[in-house]
Amino acid sequence: MADDITELSERLDQDHTPETNGRMAICRRCGFRATSEAGEHHVLLEEQAARATSWLGGQATANRLTKAREALDT
Repeated sequence: MADDITELSERLDQDHTPETNGRMAICRRCGFRATSEAGEHHVLLEEQAARATSWLGGQATANRLTKAREALDT
């Protein structure tokens, strides 16, 4: 399970750099913890795996919709 958590954390990092407010190590974009207030990497807990998977799936859908809209506009 730890490998799955690490993989999900890496997938979040690939999707976006954690955006923190500089005081709390929480990403404003996705709501998951970051390694520091500077927001270098995402850090997931085991109980967050399902929510992270769902969030990443939603982002993938949103990206596909954006690309489809752009294709229709050209």
